[in-house]
Amino acid sequence: MTDCVTGAVLAGGRSSRFGSDKTRAPWYGGTLTGSVVASLSSLLPGVLVIGKDPSVCAGLESPARFVRDESNDFHPIVGILAALKAAETDRVFVSACDMPLLSPEIVRALCEASPGYAAATPVWDGRSQPLCAVYSKECAGVLRLLLAEGRPVRELFDVVKTRFLSVGEILAADPSGNSFRDIDTPEDYASAKSVSRDA
Repeated sequence: MTDCVTGAVLAGGRSSRFGSDKTRAPWYGGTLTGSVVASLSSLLPGVLVIGKDPSVCAGLESPARFVRDESNDFHPIVGILAALKAAETDRVFVSACDMPLLSPEIVRALCEASPGYAAATPVWDGRSQPLCAVYSKECAGVLRLLLAEGRPVRELFDVVKTRFLSVGEILAADPSGNSFRDIDTPEDYASAKSVSRDA
């Protein structure tokens, strides 16, 4: 089922709380972005990097195609829409660039659960995870409406037919549950590096 899904890494945020451009933050010989691209490339036939600056792809060890996000808006929906438009497949697995602990098995589980649904997302700590989710092109209309109204991505899952991955399914794929750790601050970065070293 993974051969029918394109990967997309959103790398167009402001990094305001991080204090510098986290898309290029070092991560074990590469970058945060490169780590996520590598996780997706290990399973999916193609990976897109969505952002405002193509240099984010400089030095990536795994192949990826840069797609420019032309909007001045930093809302993640902008990146998701750009990915859906650029992808040659109907479905796209979307991740943020600051999730270097993303497990390929979580990606696989979501891709395999997604056929027959407009979207598929894990539910962790009682919340859906819109930046670790599969979207089909039929989501585009609802996403555009949410963007116009300034509403969060996760409201999509209340509107379209969505497959929710349970905690049990998540832990079967990623017993650590660390796939959803994102890096917003320098403290998050240090904590994620510590977890990665201990893994």
